[in-house]
Amino acid sequence: MDLLFSPLDVRYRKDLPESLSESELLRLQAEVEVEWLLTLMREGLCPKLSDKKLREICLGVTAEEVEAIEARTRHATRALVEAIAARLTEAGYPKIADWVHVGLTSFDTVDTAARLRVKRYFERDGLEAVRALKEQLWQWADKHRETPQVGRTHGQWAVPTVFGLGFAEALERICVLEERLKAALEGLRGQASGAIGGYHATSLLAKNPLKLEADFLEGLGLKPHYGSIQILPPEDILSVAQDFASIAAVAAKLAGDLRHLARSEINEIAEGFAAGQVGSSTMPQKRNPWNLEHVCSLHKVLLSRLHLLELDLVTEHQRDLTNSASGRFHAEVFMTAHLMLRRLTKILERMEAQPKKMKVHLEAAGSSVLAEALYILGTKQGVSHAHDVIREAARESERSGQTLFAVVKGQGWLPKGMDLKALEAECLKGSKVKIDAILKSRRVKAGAKAPKGGPSVRRRRT
Repeated sequence: MDLLFSPLDVRYRKDLPESLSESELLRLQAEVEVEWLLTLMREGLCPKLSDKKLREICLGVTAEEVEAIEARTRHATRALVEAIAARLTEAGYPKIADWVHVGLTSFDTVDTAARLRVKRYFERDGLEAVRALKEQLWQWADKHRETPQVGRTHGQWAVPTVFGLGFAEALERICVLEERLKAALEGLRGQASGAIGGYHATSLLAKNPLKLEADFLEGLGLKPHYGSIQILPPEDILSVAQDFASIAAVAAKLAGDLRHLARSEINEIAEGFAAGQVGSSTMPQKRNPWNLEHVCSLHKVLLSRLHLLELDLVTEHQRDLTNSASGRFHAEVFMTAHLMLRRLTKILERMEAQPKKMKVHLEAAGSSVLAEALYILGTKQGVSHAHDVIREAARESERSGQTLFAVVKGQGWLPKGMDLKALEAECLKGSKVKIDAILKSRRVKAGAKAPKGGPSVRRRRT
């Protein structure tokens, strides 16, 4: 039996897309090598073969083939190069096999393929995960745009609000971050600059090595980075990771808020519970918000992996291997964020709201949560130092047991006909206006898929 060591391979594998897999990375490294061969063919340097035929031969290279060669070479990229060359030779194209990887260094292949994996992940799966979560947020905000709830700050009752507002705010934050994410994806780079990034090898192949590199990268839908130092500077992939991690952070914040609303003494929401589901190994009555907690737990993993990527900003001179092992974990930033978004989406698909409980808590809070409204109203009515007046009234309410509204009413300045319900309704107008503004501008089409190919996919074929 194969030994497995990562929870990503064991517990979470079923929830991860193939686009983030090691198998996909190997395939993309082979794709980079194929695109380079095609570029050399266009330059007239390498014997020609059709794009289709070349891909049929080279892109099926397996991890087993590469690992068998790597046992001898002790160099992963060289093993891939030899595996591809062997396939071409066996297919009857030894002259083309001689040109595999000529002009490149290993991290031209490795770093360019790493960017391609990130780009393809978002094209196929990542943006769809974001869209699906946005759709759920839109639906919850729309459904509960008028469901009254007591707002909370610092764990204390604050002012009246509506339950849908938190979902609308999360939707807006994610939409803004998604725009940044798409811009960052456009900035992903590749390279074919060779040893120490100085175009030394490609200068021997072409009069204009920069044009050769640009032509090669155009076929992959990437742009060159003239700051490459044999390895691609990590800023581009870090920017994508940071923006995606920020979207995941919004998910973590919402999951944390909802988790607290599921507390027994609050009970304003509950995770959906499937038939036969168990909440505790020993307490049969339990209905723990474990999925929401899981989103928060994954966020810790995400931050640790993001920091790892940040640490790889610094290397020595033109090249060292201090980012070699750590770089293999960069994709876990995207894996963990993906798991968070998918888990929260599934939670929201089945989550149960308890509007009656929300009403009970709002009523229990009484007029104390209208203190801000009373001070604003007092200012409008000409009450001098209205904030101090209402603060003292709140202390009097605590001492006497009277409601805040009753104490203030006794001061004699409230407009005629103003009662608690009317004041509460006035307070909630702002929340509803905000939700409506967000929902109007951020409509998410139910069931709509992210565009095939995603942002700026350019493929040139010979």
